Amino acid sequence: MLLVVIKYLGRMTKAGLIVFIAILLIFNHNSAAQDKEKEKEKKKKEKHFEAKVGLGSFYDDNILKYSDKYLERFMNNEDQGRFHIKTYDDLVVNPSLSFAYNFTVFGKQKSKISADYSLSNYIINDVKNWQSFSIGYQQFFYKKASFRLSYSYIPDFYVRHFRDADLVEFLGYIPETFVPYSFSKDNYGIWIQNTFFKNTRVRLLLNYALYFHNQHYAEYNCENFTYGFSVLQKVHKKVSVEAGYEYSTSDAKGYDGYQPGERKGFSDDANATYEDDAFALSCTWQLPKVLKLSHEVDAGLGYELRYYTTNDFIHTVDGLEMDEEHAGRVDNNINLVLAYNVQLKKNFDLSLFYKYYWRDSRTTSEVNSEYVSEEKDYSQNQVGLKISYTLKF
Repeated sequence: MLLVVIKYLGRMTKAGLIVFIAILLIFNHNSAAQDKEKEKEKKKKEKHFEAKVGLGSFYDDNILKYSDKYLERFMNNEDQGRFHIKTYDDLVVNPSLSFAYNFTVFGKQKSKISADYSLSNYIINDVKNWQSFSIGYQQFFYKKASFRLSYSYIPDFYVRHFRDADLVEFLGYIPETFVPYSFSKDNYGIWIQNTFFKNTRVRLLLNYALYFHNQHYAEYNCENFTYGFSVLQKVHKKVSVEAGYEYSTSDAKGYDGYQPGERKGFSDDANATYEDDAFALSCTWQLPKVLKLSHEVDAGLGYELRYYTTNDFIHTVDGLEMDEEHAGRVDNNINLVLAYNVQLKKNFDLSLFYKYYWRDSRTTSEVNSEYVSEEKDYSQNQVGLKISYTLKF
């Protein structure tokens, strides 16, 4: 066949050859045009925007993380002025909204901008209501390597009421000396991750947080640094395990400035500076489909060791006085998370979860060890569900 074509071309006139070449060029042009059209159609089908609407609700049996000592005082109507809640437990409604935009900026490498909003609304005790905002930017180097920059903001988070020692000094032990302890928080974060050996994802992270407390507790203003890493490993076709470690430092202001000449270590205020080691282990198991529904179970366990670094004594105008709540204090924290997730439809997901928190506080000083334990030990249970709908366009 090839020989026939060559012989035929040899017999063609110059005009005929020109016409033949023109036909080939037109064909190639049309073919290239069709490829471009297909590429355009492919890009048109790509959905760059993603919106996710969530609605969760859970029961919390200890909303203020009270120790047994204060739960008993609350139920006995003691400590007038301390408790600004109607119940120590509550039902929380948690709506959320997130947006994401995917695009390419460096060649064909993917980029992602996201924004999130979340509200925690307590049905009975609205003093605990709080909200958070966050934005993020993720950039891929190639398919499995990326970094992410993020910022989140909590405008007002209520912890509980405490006695203000400065007010007690002037007014005595009256109900009005109980004032709210609350703060706002700015958090700046970055992580970088890559996948090695096909199924091993390694992530490094750094967070910087600023806490600003209300006027009664300015000594607790602080800046925190967190350094950490995690490894996600697929151990089976349907099972993944993740382990991580984080080290945190918190540098508290240590004085409120009410008295002239105050500075950290030389005031009658608390110093909540601490260091923290946190370990986490979690597992995800994708279960066999039931009624064509994809579902999985998650289990996570965390352990946190926090040790406060203030000296046993602080300097006051009258001499030396122990910082009872922080001197030599060591906190052991445990948290447990269990979840069942199911994809009901293509864009519709349901999650059922249980969370448990526990803290045991002790001190290296025998003088205030029992006091700290009675003040700070607590346990907390949360059980609930969340539904979410994802829309891509």
